[in-house]
Amino acid sequence: MFHHLVQILVNFADSIGYLGVYLYMVMVGTFIPVPSELVLLPSGYLAVEGKKSLMLLWFSGALGSLTGALINYFLAKFLVNRFLKDKPVIKKVTKFWYHHGKISAFLAPLTPGLGQYISIPAGLSHMPLKWFIPLTFAANLIWVGFMLMIGYLFGTGQKAHSNAVYGSLILLGGVIIIASIYVFRELKKEN
Repeated sequence: MFHHLVQILVNFADSIGYLGVYLYMVMVGTFIPVPSELVLLPSGYLAVEGKKSLMLLWFSGALGSLTGALINYFLAKFLVNRFLKDKPVIKKVTKFWYHHGKISAFLAPLTPGLGQYISIPAGLSHMPLKWFIPLTFAANLIWVGFMLMIGYLFGTGQKAHSNAVYGSLILLGGVIIIASIYVFRELKKEN
């Protein structure tokens, strides 16, 4: 059963191509709750088999995530801000973002559950795009590369690579924990 499910995901990732990876990651980058792992892990596996270019997958996935984040950013900036700009919560978000926006824009995309939503407070607080775009794109390059590499390493079938996967998981877990503690601690200070 598990092997059959994995094969379905690999076939899906193979059929959608680079444009499909980009479009799927656009959805991941927005507020639509879809997991990036469903496409990135099997895509990494396809790269090890030579069916896809790892670099093109990496770039199209990171660019798709950034595009989705920009959709959230502009929706928040123009629509939500229009209706909620005088609310106290917007003032709190803007104050937090003024002090911690750059680190938040970089770390949140590396944190499951926060990544796709961090662009909303960035838009609400009008974070300059000259900071938002490179920080978000860099974080998405890390996340997409990490997910592709897990699929790639599992595709090699060599036991020696499992240490690299576990080491990467521990490293990413550490980043996630540190980012989460930092953000929650700073939010608590604001209350």
